[in-house]
Amino acid sequence: MPPAAEGPAGGPLDAPAERERAAALHMLAAWLGERFFRTFRPAPADAPPPASPDAPPFDALLTQRERRIAVTVGTLWEGETPAAARSFGALVSADLAAAHDPEAYALWLPPGASAPVEEPERSAQRLLVTRGLAGLAAGERRELRVPVSIRLAKIDAAGAYVSVVGGLSSVWTDLSEGASGAYHLDSREVHRLPEERAEMELLIARVRDRAALLEVGEVTSFELSDSWLVSRLPDVPGASAPAGLTVFAAPPEHDPLDGAVLRRGLRAHVARALAQRAAGRCDMSLLLLVGAIAHMPEERVTAALRGMNPAAYGGVDLIALAGDGLVRQILQPRSLPWER
Repeated sequence: MPPAAEGPAGGPLDAPAERERAAALHMLAAWLGERFFRTFRPAPADAPPPASPDAPPFDALLTQRERRIAVTVGTLWEGETPAAARSFGALVSADLAAAHDPEAYALWLPPGASAPVEEPERSAQRLLVTRGLAGLAAGERRELRVPVSIRLAKIDAAGAYVSVVGGLSSVWTDLSEGASGAYHLDSREVHRLPEERAEMELLIARVRDRAALLEVGEVTSFELSDSWLVSRLPDVPGASAPAGLTVFAAPPEHDPLDGAVLRRGLRAHVARALAQRAAGRCDMSLLLLVGAIAHMPEERVTAALRGMNPAAYGGVDLIALAGDGLVRQILQPRSLPWER
């Protein structure tokens, strides 16, 4: 495999580890099939390993009949998946194997969240995730309510305002509605809000109810929930994804809103995709980015790409983003090999 690109501060921007790469590639193959009404498959299991001199210079290879689709895979964060996340995935995978569940699943940790390492939280979340995977259909996503503790203080009797830090900051106006006084809410343990508005209303109502009980100077801690997302990987004809649970997680210090880091990382991955295409033979070149994203509509890769000179990525036919249990097209291909 070609050497890793250099990150913004000289750190590596590697392709994901083997398990994460295989899971992301499987999702990509299914997405391509749905979008273009053709069957795409990862390269056969007996293909030369990436380190072999006979292997193609790409991170991965998809086939569509006799066509070769070169895939460069890269994460939008610096460093490897945290060891705690991989260890947690191995534990849940062991539980699934013991229950004779052969399917492939993914846990998409939201930015800033970490897999638990201490007991009893580790066992509690292990059970929560294992149960949350039950009954998922191929390609289905599901949110899990992970208990977290937040703090609320009443700082003044005047006003009607809730200042918020953390995951609930985007709904501070909803929290402030009807408030009798000024409050401060520390919701840094909340990393992802629920997708459904009804679920969001329940969180808002719980905070409002607690606020109504406080006197000036009082502080209270209470339980709320962080919305983690799990998914079952889609079916791909003639291919199998890694069984068990694959955890997609960035280091906790990763900030997905840091536009400068995102743009520099994107340029590095584009350059790597161009270098791989120049070194090998393919009918189509594709860059698959894996991001730590709370909600796919919030992704900023599309905006970052628009800020680049089109000549810089002209040799890449298609760019896609995997995150939040979904795949989204970032760069539309100008032409397709099966239409030529």
